[in-house]
Amino acid sequence: MKLKALLNLIPLSALAIVTFLIWQQWQARTQSAHLDYDQPLPATAAQQFQLQSRPQAERAEVVSVHDGDTLTVRQNWQTFKVRLCGIDAPELSQPRGAESKAQLQALLPPGQMVSLFISDTDRYGRKVAEVYISAHSQQTGAEKEVNYEQVVTGNAYVYPRYVDGCPNGFLLVQGEAIAQQSRVGVWQRSGLVEPWEYRRQQRKKGNY
Repeated sequence: MKLKALLNLIPLSALAIVTFLIWQQWQARTQSAHLDYDQPLPATAAQQFQLQSRPQAERAEVVSVHDGDTLTVRQNWQTFKVRLCGIDAPELSQPRGAESKAQLQALLPPGQMVSLFISDTDRYGRKVAEVYISAHSQQTGAEKEVNYEQVVTGNAYVYPRYVDGCPNGFLLVQGEAIAQQSRVGVWQRSGLVEPWEYRRQQRKKGNY
């Protein structure tokens, strides 16, 4: 009788395990639904935030640039903010902050048409995206990625906790290696504080 009772319990145990695994997956999706792009993610959450496929491109018109990694665009008569995926530019109050903004403004003047590959929406309502513009080359349809341009010119850092969530995050890592080797932008001198660390320090002081 004891053996028969034990065998009857096996299906229930299996069902409980499957239910627990499904709940864990749901929890992971819920936690990564609204990312805080101004604060680093825990490593485990960063590993969960990985795209399975490239998102659909959306066309939009640049309205303005806020800093080296954030802009406002217009799409179908609606405006919204876009946070460049996988990178973090110096804050305007940091060294190189103004230069980073100026570089993004040069790439994205008002009226510039862009292609957005939106991968998420952060907790501030900004669309997190890779942004592409015409490369102005002889190759028809050639585009260049603005996120990459900011990194390879030393006007932004790769954001380690979020770069894996970008469809072309590996290119950003390569671009940063080129900028470091060339010693351009933020890599011209040592001792500069990364923007995510700078914000953390400012929050401790009550400035953020």
